[in-house]
Amino acid sequence: MPKCLLECAVWELTLKCNLRCLHCGSSAGEKRNTELNREQALGLCDDLKEAGCLSVALMGGEPFLRSDFWDIANRIRELGMGLSVITNGTLFSEEIFTRLEALSPRAVAVSIDGARKKTHDKIRGVKGAFEKSWRFINKALEKNLPVSVITTVSRLNIGELKELSELLIDKKIAWQIQTAGAEGKRFPKEYLLDREEFYAVGIFIDWLKKNYSYKRLPVIGAHDLGYFSRFLQDLSLYGEWPGCQAGRTVIGIRSNGDVLPCLSINNSAFIVANVLERKMIDIWNDDLIFSAFRNFKIEEAGENCAKCPKLLKCKGGCSEMSLMKTGKLRNDYYCFRKIEEDAAEGFWDRLKLKIGDLKKRKNSQLAQLRKIFLGER
Repeated sequence: MPKCLLECAVWELTLKCNLRCLHCGSSAGEKRNTELNREQALGLCDDLKEAGCLSVALMGGEPFLRSDFWDIANRIRELGMGLSVITNGTLFSEEIFTRLEALSPRAVAVSIDGARKKTHDKIRGVKGAFEKSWRFINKALEKNLPVSVITTVSRLNIGELKELSELLIDKKIAWQIQTAGAEGKRFPKEYLLDREEFYAVGIFIDWLKKNYSYKRLPVIGAHDLGYFSRFLQDLSLYGEWPGCQAGRTVIGIRSNGDVLPCLSINNSAFIVANVLERKMIDIWNDDLIFSAFRNFKIEEAGENCAKCPKLLKCKGGCSEMSLMKTGKLRNDYYCFRKIEEDAAEGFWDRLKLKIGDLKKRKNSQLAQLRKIFLGER
């Protein structure tokens, strides 16, 4: 039996993509020359099941551009694993929606990065992407598919979050908000959020959760938004941040079979194995290759986290964000609590912070959000 529960494998089916998104950590566009073939991909599905994997998220690139996508997706479902599909939503056919219906996915997630087509299309690198993606979303809603929208926030679109929320309210769309990193080759670092802008995104999500019920607008912050704020509620599905789940409950798989603790890290220095060389159950049960993520040591914390009273719980925040900004694990520069501690004079006034008593919130909201985002709608 696996030592750790593998809750989700995030699998980059292909690097081939019809868009050229600025913030893409994989700089997707052309497929890898060494991508798993159909037989190898189907074998990986079997291996994931043997390793006790509960769910698989298929992404790219653009996953629908892979000719054997439906064979792989069907195998995942036949094996009893949950399925999520992450797409840019620009490919449209009746067949896609008919087949998605038959799969009963937990989520069909479409990326929307602006409230206006000019902004979205600039970020996505192709004109017309905004209109195509919304056509896809509306068709998926018509088919009663569990639609999610993923928004990646940078300086290019932070000013459109409120306008975008108004497009999503009362649409039965789950909204995940995350922030852009600079791992890819196309993203200019000057578009990264500074700490005040990052915290403002947290305030905005907190405000949404206070002012709209989960029925009107189910919204969460991704793994990169937190942690242990004195003022803001936990924005994730955890209720309280349990530490980075890379290599602990989640795993990332590249289209060539390389395995990373988390696909968001996207740093070849963190490749732990390849599925063509070892079975997934052996990879997942190898505590040694995941030791940097499974064996937390206080002395490994960086300067941003070392003195924090929440260190034992938080374990240094998001590994991706920590590595991207500081080059170290367990050193999250964007931690809410650290930002609050380091707040310069006038910080709170500039943000116009108006936060009520968080203790009065009920856990029922979190329970319902978990049902929506984890496919139990």
